[in-house]
Amino acid sequence: MNTTGNGNPGRARILDPKNNKPGFLYHQLAEIIRRQIEEGQLKPGDPIPSLNELARKHNINKATVRQAIAELAAAGLIYTIPAKGSFVTDGHIAFNVRKRGTFNIVWISAISDRGLTGRFYTEILDAVRDNLRNFNANLILYSVPNTSPAQIRTMIRESGIDGAIIVGPTGIEPLHSLIASGLKCVAIDDRVHAPNADSIIVDNEGGGHIAVQHLLSLGHRKLAFVTGPHNWTVTRERLNGARTAALEAGLDPDSIPVIESDFSPAGGYRAFLQLIAISPRPTAVFFFNDEMASGALRALYQHTKLHVPQDISFIGFDDISWSALTHPPLTTVHVEKDAIAREAVARLTENIGRHNHVPTVTLLPTRLVVRESVVRPFSAKGEKK
Repeated sequence: MNTTGNGNPGRARILDPKNNKPGFLYHQLAEIIRRQIEEGQLKPGDPIPSLNELARKHNINKATVRQAIAELAAAGLIYTIPAKGSFVTDGHIAFNVRKRGTFNIVWISAISDRGLTGRFYTEILDAVRDNLRNFNANLILYSVPNTSPAQIRTMIRESGIDGAIIVGPTGIEPLHSLIASGLKCVAIDDRVHAPNADSIIVDNEGGGHIAVQHLLSLGHRKLAFVTGPHNWTVTRERLNGARTAALEAGLDPDSIPVIESDFSPAGGYRAFLQLIAISPRPTAVFFFNDEMASGALRALYQHTKLHVPQDISFIGFDDISWSALTHPPLTTVHVEKDAIAREAVARLTENIGRHNHVPTVTLLPTRLVVRESVVRPFSAKGEKK
């Protein structure tokens, strides 16, 4: 019997006298812990003994213990938090996961089918999928528009949902009802106040500040802002940061034209047609996301003889993959989309099945990415001021 070296468990002596069938050591150890959970010796939320403790107690190596832990996790009986250990899951979730052999996570979007902020969330969604591969989990996509709270409840029940990643404003129905149901949730880009929900938010105010501060540092004083819907938290936060930067530079924030749009490329296209009617024309425009900036670029080339950045500078927000491919490449505020995805998956996998969940709010920083769409403003003679 090999219990050292490469960690191959082989077949071995009986670890527990209650088990009269020899077999793989890791499977025997998993059965011991499983019975302790079923008999109530280990309760939901209780920690499992460490690898070292289990290896010492049963005179086996840590590789064998890891295999036992992996078997129990795959059955939904325990979950592991990196650097903290393994813990017993909630009973009903353990039963559901053990029966299915996997976790079911729903990605539920409050963004309408018209494609609002589509690319930003698509990039996060792709990263969430990649991260969930490490946790034996299925990802189910669901859209809120035209959906009632009753339909959401039916979806959760029939699909056996264990947790949810919520995208967009959470105050609307049926998202409010979903959170109130007690399902473990993570909200992206909005703050949730519920005992079962974590929030992952971007430093939108700081991002708005650094975007406008960059324009001002180059000498721009004739600015315009193209925002998202006024009732969205991200819009208000980015606008607050932008206006604060303007005020610090001695500008009257209320004198800066603000055009409300919808975060879509088509919305940016329409907003630019309003911008070119402003007199005097702005020398720089802060778009509250890259998709609106890309739509505005298309409108500029189709309806005017202006050029970016020679005649007008554009700056965006999010740093989606498109932003490096526009003509010219877009200066923008970078958001760590991979970090959002990793944190969302970590929050859910740590908290599904836990009774003593303490809600957390994770704030992710932003930074400026300088490309070619912003330069110093030009004078009427075509010289840089």
